[in-house]
Amino acid sequence: MLLKDKFFQVLHEEKVSSNEAVYLCELKADCDVYAGHFPGKPVSPGVCNIEMIRECAEMLVGQDLLIDTIKQCRLTAVASPAVCPKVDVRVMVARVEGTDSYNIVASIADASTSYMEMKATLKVKE
Repeated sequence: MLLKDKFFQVLHEEKVSSNEAVYLCELKADCDVYAGHFPGKPVSPGVCNIEMIRECAEMLVGQDLLIDTIKQCRLTAVASPAVCPKVDVRVMVARVEGTDSYNIVASIADASTSYMEMKATLKVKE
């Protein structure tokens, strides 16, 4: 895990099914990423949002995963620990038959705003 417990912290995990979970995550305002990414007005970089989704997908499947293909990634609003200190990361996975990969559909949102939506293929790290 690269960003877990540094950039974000998982406060709660809700397993919806064996293939879907929602992680309540706190964006850690004291992380160095925010100090360098618009000091005084921190913004969550898109690449960090993508990594947060990947790490939550790893927790769901219980395996180390690598990003193979990002099919769609929409940043729909600016996430920031000042604006949305807690977000839900929803991850749905489906094993790609005959491979060591998973198709995922994921989002980052809070009660009022969607910050990111992503569809990707992640493969098991060898």
